[in-house]
Amino acid sequence: MRREEKSDLISALQSSLKSANGVFVVENHGLTVREMETLRSELRPLVSLFKVVKNRLMKLALADTDFAPVSDMMKRPTAVAIATDALAVTKVLAKFADEHPNLTIVGGKMDADVLGVNDIVQLSKLPSLLEIRGTIARILVEPASRLARVSAEYGKKEN
Repeated sequence: MRREEKSDLISALQSSLKSANGVFVVENHGLTVREMETLRSELRPLVSLFKVVKNRLMKLALADTDFAPVSDMMKRPTAVAIATDALAVTKVLAKFADEHPNLTIVGGKMDADVLGVNDIVQLSKLPSLLEIRGTIARILVEPASRLARVSAEYGKKEN
């Protein structure tokens, strides 16, 4: 890779990091090309970038960002997911790592917290924002629907 290509890649990584709300590092040793493409397709709507990047180049891109602590996790050949929906990415990575033992989650950073493997697995078990909104809507609508059913039954008895 020439110097210009490297600097272009670093600037592209830095621009992706500006809009990210999470960065996750995985080791992909032993995954087949088909498995890697499956993971990429599952992550595509949730990330701005999922790429196998040279650690040195990624560390340079992370240097002046909020995600700088992630560079300490990059010791072996790794792939990096720069997330736009970090919670959903944790769900996909945890599920994929369970199904494919060759994928190892190293860690990541989400909002202000540096995350280890166990943290990512715990986050993957949380409900998504959409599920929480649905639960809240159901809780708010439930009393009104019960009142409507009781009123309808009461109206049937008088006829």
